[in-house]
Amino acid sequence: MSKHRQCRHAHGKHAHGNHGRWGKRGWRRSGRLQRRLFMWFGATIVFTAIVIGLTFRLLSPTERFQRDAEGFQRFVSGRLETVWDDPAARDAFMRDMHHDLRLDATLYDARDRVLVRYGAPCDEAWGQIPLTRRRGGQLGRLEVCREPFSWGGWRFPLVLLVGMLILWAAAGILARRLTRPLRRREQLARRLGEGDLSARANLTPERHGELGVLGVTMDEMAERIDKQLADQRELLAAVSHELRTPLGHLRVLLEMTRSAPSEKMIDDIEEEVMEVDALVGQLLASSRVDFGSLQVKSVDAVELATRALERAELGPDELEVEGDTALIEADPTLLARALANLLNNAKQHGGGVTTLRISFRPTDVVFAIEDRGPGFSEGERERVFEAFYRGEHRAGASLGLGLSLVRRIAEAHGGRAWVEALDPGARVCFSLDAAPASDPARDLGV
Repeated sequence: MSKHRQCRHAHGKHAHGNHGRWGKRGWRRSGRLQRRLFMWFGATIVFTAIVIGLTFRLLSPTERFQRDAEGFQRFVSGRLETVWDDPAARDAFMRDMHHDLRLDATLYDARDRVLVRYGAPCDEAWGQIPLTRRRGGQLGRLEVCREPFSWGGWRFPLVLLVGMLILWAAAGILARRLTRPLRRREQLARRLGEGDLSARANLTPERHGELGVLGVTMDEMAERIDKQLADQRELLAAVSHELRTPLGHLRVLLEMTRSAPSEKMIDDIEEEVMEVDALVGQLLASSRVDFGSLQVKSVDAVELATRALERAELGPDELEVEGDTALIEADPTLLARALANLLNNAKQHGGGVTTLRISFRPTDVVFAIEDRGPGFSEGERERVFEAFYRGEHRAGASLGLGLSLVRRIAEAHGGRAWVEALDPGARVCFSLDAAPASDPARDLGV
C-alpha cells in the first residue's frame, strides 16, 4: 500500500473512531436536557402539591371543627340524658345519628356494658363522650368512630398522588416536545461536521417558534456552504481544463522551437503565456474580492481607463468622459481588472468595442463599454453576471468568470453592475461609490 493510501486509510479510521465515540457521548448529551426538564417539571409538581397540602392544612377551619365537636358533644349528651330512661327513644336517636351523620356509634352504660351499637365496632374511636345527669350521677359513655370533619381519609392523598403522576407524565411529554427541535439541530450540526452538506432540519418558525427561526438560518447557512463548495469544485475543474489547453500548446511550441526556432514560434509562446497569465490574474482578483483584501488608493479613473484601452490594443478615441473629473477612492488593480474583463468580453463576443464611457455623477462613477455584437436577450441580462455562465452566443469560448468578477468588484466598491440593450449591440456598465479621494472614512462595504 502506498504512503498516500496509508494516510487516507488512517484518516478514515480516525474519523470513524471519533464518530463512534462522539455518537455515544452525543446520545447521552442529547437526552440530558430532556431529563433535566423532566426532573425540574417533576420537582415543580411535587413542590406545588406540598404547598397546596400545607395551605389546605393551615387554612383549614380547625377552630370551627373544635367548636362543632364541642357542640356535638353537648347536643348528644343532653339528648341522650333526655331519652336515657326510654330505650325505644334512645335506640331511635342512635339509629338516626348513625344514618344521618354517618357515624359508627356504640353506647355503653355506667358499668361499661354495650347498650346499643350502630355500625362497626371502633378500632380507634374518634371521640369518647361521657354521659352524666345534670343533677349528678354517671349514665355511661358514647364511643363514636369515623371523624365527621375529616379530609376524606385515604382518598385525598390518593387523588393527590394520581394527579401528580398524571402531571409528571405530561411533563415528560412536554419536555420531549420542547427538546425535539434541539435534537434535530444537534443532528444537523453533527451531519454538517461529518461533511454531509445536504442535511437539513426542516424546521419552520410558524410551528417551532424561535427554534424554527434558528433552524431556517442554519439550513440557509448549509445551503450557502454547499453552493460555495460546489462553485469551488466547478471552478477547479474549469481552471484545470482552461490551463490544460495553453500548457499543451506551450509544450508543443517548445519542442518545435528546439528543432527550428523562429520569431513566430516565440510570439506564439508569448501569446500562450499571456493567456495563462490572464487566467491567473482572474483567479487572483477573485480571491482578493472573496477575502476583502482591497488596497484602496486615490485613483485617476480617466488615466486608468486610458491604460486599459492601451492594453486591449485600442486607441484613446474610444474613450468618452462625462461630468467633472475627480480622483476616486478604489483598488486600482481590481478596477483595472474589471475594465480589462469588459473590454475583452466586448472584443471576443460583442463584435468589438465602440465606446468606453466614464460618467462622473454626484453619487457614483459609472464605467460603460458599448459594443456592436448580438447583445443579450431579456432573460440573459441578469444571468450573464453569474459565475461560469457563458451565454447563448458564448458557449465553450471562455471560463465564464469575467462578468461575474466585474459585478463582485463593483459591489466591493459599493456599486453594482448591469446590462443595457442597444440597437445593435449592448452596453455593459458598472458603478463605483463616488466618495472623494480626500474622505479618509470611506468604507467600501467589504
